[in-house]
Amino acid sequence: MKRTLYSLALGLGAAVASPFIAARLLRPPKRRATLARLGLGPLARPPRLESGGIWLHALSVGESVSALPLVRGLRRRFPAKPIAFSCGTGQGLATAREKLAHQVDAIFIRPLELPWVVGPVLGALRPGLAILVEGDLWPGWQWALAERGVPRMLVNGRVSPRTLRGYRRLGPLARELWRGLDLVLVQTATDRERLLGVGVDPGRVRVGGNLKFDSAPAALNLEQRRALADELGLAGRTVLVAGSTHAGEEEPCLAAYAQIKERVAELTLLIAPREVERGPAVARLAQERGFSVTRLSQEPAPPGSQVVVLDLLGKLAAVYALGAASFVGGSLVAVGGHNLLEPAAQGVPVVFGPRTHNFLEMAQDLEEAGGGLRIATGADLAAAWGSLLANPDQARAMGQAAREFVDAHHGAVDRAVDAAAELLVGGHA
Repeated sequence: MKRTLYSLALGLGAAVASPFIAARLLRPPKRRATLARLGLGPLARPPRLESGGIWLHALSVGESVSALPLVRGLRRRFPAKPIAFSCGTGQGLATAREKLAHQVDAIFIRPLELPWVVGPVLGALRPGLAILVEGDLWPGWQWALAERGVPRMLVNGRVSPRTLRGYRRLGPLARELWRGLDLVLVQTATDRERLLGVGVDPGRVRVGGNLKFDSAPAALNLEQRRALADELGLAGRTVLVAGSTHAGEEEPCLAAYAQIKERVAELTLLIAPREVERGPAVARLAQERGFSVTRLSQEPAPPGSQVVVLDLLGKLAAVYALGAASFVGGSLVAVGGHNLLEPAAQGVPVVFGPRTHNFLEMAQDLEEAGGGLRIATGADLAAAWGSLLANPDQARAMGQAAREFVDAHHGAVDRAVDAAAELLVGGHA
């Protein structure tokens, strides 16, 4: 009965979403990924693999990046087993193809749990273990895996306050959703308590840590920083990096830059919008304020560029290394913050706003460690950046504390790989 009701709800949801789906199909950049989500086209068809392997699924870019060290750890522990990797978005697929092409046996977009796709996908993969990275829970996939006797685990789980409120409203439906997993590794003790509070079986929930600590990039050395600065046209400039920004956050960054640029010679503001498609819109915002602007998707920054828009995928983590200070977006708007570890891993002071529920304990701990600075409003950004630029010793100490914070929190990958070994059908390499 529950599956029948769910299928009816899914069909109703698909009908309601059909105008949105049609709009995406009319946009060439989105068409192939949208077709794949409907189970159509080659992106949704994994090759037939040897049975008993490992299937990992990550929704989009952030989750795919989190999964990178886990894939490497699984490959080391189980060198003979096939590993398949799926995403839910075109950008996630692009990231996986760039980073994982030589480490996994299949990369594809996981379709929605439509009747004509679940069986063929699982028939091709024939997994011995299914791993979700952070989320993207769909009951139909969990039921189908359970019917085939495939263990299911979730790693790097987190439960934000908003998500918790949603689970409480769902009541028994939330418990049913989580019952489809044999093991859940959450990031923090707070996340575990929140899941237990909505009735999830305590025997299935462990604190595993945050994979993002293990996926934090190595700090660029001096030669690498110089080469990157030359590539982007930023050599010899003092750079402020505003990363993963959303609409409503570029304006405070531009206002802060306007207030402090006259006090620092050769000061450049580099803005990396969370969605690279917003690059032209961000450039227009800067031009309207009278700044000279360069989009790095078009050309390296010429001498004198005041605002540089990083509208390229896959560059931000390294570009933070060029910053005298940083700001991490999603934190001044109701998004909940983005990955604070990328600038911290490069030894760069990390400034962020008040809304960090996606990384609640990480933000608190980074601030307490002295590597992060929380501002209350966008208007505070000029004071934060200005103080760091005026006090280079303070900035260096803050950057070093940020890097030491990242180094002290490694180990989530090893815990996840050990848990996978416990569940994996067939057990060993």
